[in-house]
Amino acid sequence: MTAVPSQPLETSYRRIFALAWPASVAASVTPLLGAVDVWALARSDRPLDIAAVGLASVIFSLIYWSFGFIRMSVAGLTAQAVGAEDEGETRAALVRGAAIGAGVGLVFVVLQFPLGLLAFKALAIGADVSAPTFDAAREYYSIRIWGAPFALASYAAFGWLTARERTDYLMIVSVFITGLNIVLDYWFVIGFGWGAAGVAAGTLIAEVAGFFACLVFVAMVLARNGGLGAYWKRAEFFALKKLRRTLSVNFDIFIRTLLLAFSFAWFIQRSGAFGDVTLAANQVLLQLFLFTGLALDGTAIAAETLVGQAMGSRDLARGLARYSSAVRRTFVMAAFAALVFVLLYWLAGDALIALLTPQGAIREATQAYMPWVIISPLIVVVGFQLDGIFIGATRAREMRNSMIVTAPVFLASSLWLAPTFGNHGLWAAFSIYFLLRAVTLGVYLPRLKSTFANQA
Repeated sequence: MTAVPSQPLETSYRRIFALAWPASVAASVTPLLGAVDVWALARSDRPLDIAAVGLASVIFSLIYWSFGFIRMSVAGLTAQAVGAEDEGETRAALVRGAAIGAGVGLVFVVLQFPLGLLAFKALAIGADVSAPTFDAAREYYSIRIWGAPFALASYAAFGWLTARERTDYLMIVSVFITGLNIVLDYWFVIGFGWGAAGVAAGTLIAEVAGFFACLVFVAMVLARNGGLGAYWKRAEFFALKKLRRTLSVNFDIFIRTLLLAFSFAWFIQRSGAFGDVTLAANQVLLQLFLFTGLALDGTAIAAETLVGQAMGSRDLARGLARYSSAVRRTFVMAAFAALVFVLLYWLAGDALIALLTPQGAIREATQAYMPWVIISPLIVVVGFQLDGIFIGATRAREMRNSMIVTAPVFLASSLWLAPTFGNHGLWAAFSIYFLLRAVTLGVYLPRLKSTFANQA
């Protein structure tokens, strides 16, 4: 058995904070990319391309969110290997995840034409969106799709760095990608006037550059944990037993995440039923909504690492104590962070809208629906935190079952509320969906601890 340094018993707030704040920064800059896209397009001569980017981004949300299981499974499996003090398995988990990500991305590149055709036909159903907006969205898709292998392979590195407690490296890579994208957005969209195509080109370049930045930081971690050439279990990279477990975890999280991505796609598609202006407004608000959820995801990512390490511990009694402490204390920190974000949006919401949107109809529509974003931290925080706990425990089946229950409820409630209450009804259905996710996952939480306790 090869070893990594054993983990301390106590899960202190200081340790959680050290993991959470870089992870929060890293996670929150992801929707910041969308906000930067909105900002650049609002100041170009093609502001309605905001709607085009929002429409095409649905496709990439489905792709990337659906295969977000790569990051989650690598994080959970690697954290458990760290808890078991098995350095060789931590490296094998990285290889399996990266191979799956790159392979899936290549499939999307090869099949981009039929996939794009089907996707845009689906997005057009019931949508009151202009032909130029659809044309710009198709151009965006045809450029950005080439980054899929790099983006999905990077997911494995993100999960692995998280499990190795190097969320600081994760933050640096994410900020680098965002910063590069900001520069390219300004250059391509405002400077050259490329509109949605410029946004896509900037995102593509940033995703490729981010992949190579990930490789550098992974190599740094390997060098400090036995060296680049040590501990590799090449015979076990794709050993049947380990591969079966990886694929089982991945498949359940895939179903869960596919349904989650579908729900966001459905939200955007239904937004299109209210016209270009409301679609653009919802795209702006969705960036703030995602920023909230992903910024709060820092404590959930800390929970992934700490719960995974506890679950992997060979001393089950110590592992149970570490598990209980991690769950309790990450929840406390998450609740505090949610209240801070409610206060932020309440006080600075109008200023954020003014920054992101042009004067006129889009800004007015965005302001009308901003109250939903103000309360969103309280709506999403519990579900996000429970996600982190179950990812660390690699209990993907429960996550899948929760989403199987809640996604159809969102679909049905949106079809009922949106025709009656308009866009407010759509936001109400979206909020109910996230609350129900928390309830259905919470039902499983006591079982998770009791299973662990019985083993101990």
